[in-house]
Amino acid sequence: MEECERRERILDAASEVLQKCGYHAASMDKVAQHSAMSKRTLYLMFHSKQDLFHTLVSSRLFNVSPGKCLHMADPAEELTELLMRLGGVILRPDRISLIRALVTESPQSEDIRQIMSSLRAGGKDNVLTTWLDRYVRARNGPVEDISMYSNMLFGMTIGDLMLQSLACEPDRSWIEQDMRPRFHRAVQIFLAGFAQGCPAAS
Repeated sequence: MEECERRERILDAASEVLQKCGYHAASMDKVAQHSAMSKRTLYLMFHSKQDLFHTLVSSRLFNVSPGKCLHMADPAEELTELLMRLGGVILRPDRISLIRALVTESPQSEDIRQIMSSLRAGGKDNVLTTWLDRYVRARNGPVEDISMYSNMLFGMTIGDLMLQSLACEPDRSWIEQDMRPRFHRAVQIFLAGFAQGCPAAS
């Protein structure tokens, strides 16, 4: 079995164990059993339980590349496409189940609280912050605290739908049909306000 295939099997097992048992009861032994891998193999790929679950969240929720810039002349369209790709990952039912398991565990676990804090803007060094930084630099930036603006944009787009999905089981077709126009309008409002509040970005 290739290393990447072993890694994916372990991450699948870690997700299953987290949702069934919770973070405290999850152990490398249980993940090894669910993945049909040896504990030694787990520790060769992940240094610790914390490392394994950090990797799980990062790879399953935020592993979205910026992709090619298909709309260089239209930043709003380009940013909308980026949000659609990120939303398409985070808002999947299996990903929402993973987030729900993390939310349930966060009061009892410092590890999970650290992981949850990375959800605020789509993960550490996320594609939204990267895009905004590039956008500002192309307009003779810089702007201080790009991550704050990234948090705002994430909250008014994906974050809002994520909260709705966590609170109830929404109609998936509604989310998918509503996402593009909703994200595009939010992006237009965001970029207009961003340019007004940040002269370097105008």
